[in-house]
Amino acid sequence: MLTALLGLCLFSSCESVLFIELEESDKLVVMNGAVGQDSTVRVQISRTRHILDNADLPPLENAMAELFRGEESLGKLVYRGEGYYELPAYRPGVGEDFRLEVESPGLPPVSAPFRIPEGVEINDLDTMMIQQEFDEYGWSYTERFFVIDVSFRDPAGEENFYLLDLRVDRSYTSWRDTTYKVVDSLWYDNRWNYFLEEVTETLTDTLRMQDNPGISSGDLLVEANTSEGVLFSDQLIDGKNYSFRAQTMIHGLRSADSAVVDVRLHSISKDYYRYLKTRQEHYETWDDPFAVPVIVYSNVDGGAGFLGGFSSDVRTITTFVPEFEDYYYYDYY
Repeated sequence: MLTALLGLCLFSSCESVLFIELEESDKLVVMNGAVGQDSTVRVQISRTRHILDNADLPPLENAMAELFRGEESLGKLVYRGEGYYELPAYRPGVGEDFRLEVESPGLPPVSAPFRIPEGVEINDLDTMMIQQEFDEYGWSYTERFFVIDVSFRDPAGEENFYLLDLRVDRSYTSWRDTTYKVVDSLWYDNRWNYFLEEVTETLTDTLRMQDNPGISSGDLLVEANTSEGVLFSDQLIDGKNYSFRAQTMIHGLRSADSAVVDVRLHSISKDYYRYLKTRQEHYETWDDPFAVPVIVYSNVDGGAGFLGGFSSDVRTITTFVPEFEDYYYYDYY
């Protein structure tokens, strides 16, 4: 008995409660936005939160944001709700240097530079559908993919960074169930009992939607498959013609009628590229206790987040992948 009590005391003495006081760091302005060619300047402005706070970043509704080209003020951005600020009357030009400055009561002022790079054209585009068989954990299944071959020529003698993505305008069937209609009801046995009458027709509506289906590539050139698209640079192809392959799962193109698919090759600024690459590395390692922590790149002086620029070349395809069928066709325009 004495031995058991001694063991219990020794076991209990190994446990202790450690309280750690984490001082809250200074709150900072967070700025996030990518400005496209021939588009308005639109950014989301919020602030940082405590390390143990899992809530969404709180938007700033009383910030003052101003756009500069050199020392010239181009105007103050207008608040549009949900933390978004916009300068509707001005569209930045390609190749010019801009700076966005933000001030908010009680927070340090911040600024971020950006430049919209020259675009690079898609020289050729080809598509096809492939079907792959998978066998995982004894379960066999088939997946179909929409494959895109993109060719372009990289400008020689300069750093270029790219992002390839898809934009799909498709439709879907919205059902209005009129197969039955209620003609009477009766409360019985502690529940409602409905008396129905059959109707001959079921009505449907065709509604349209836009989204960005996920796209990926295993090409040697590709540096990251991100939620925004396929990310790569011209480090291996400076000044060369190059063609690479990407794919998306076919269900992202299903439509009640014809769908319009925009294949978009974005030429992005270096800041934009570094932000997307480090953010993807962070996502891939955040739950790995043995991984080296990745710091997400920021070009916001005095705060957090990023501001980048991009130009786009777009090729449009008309597709038809039926909602409830396994056949499709496509053409170009």
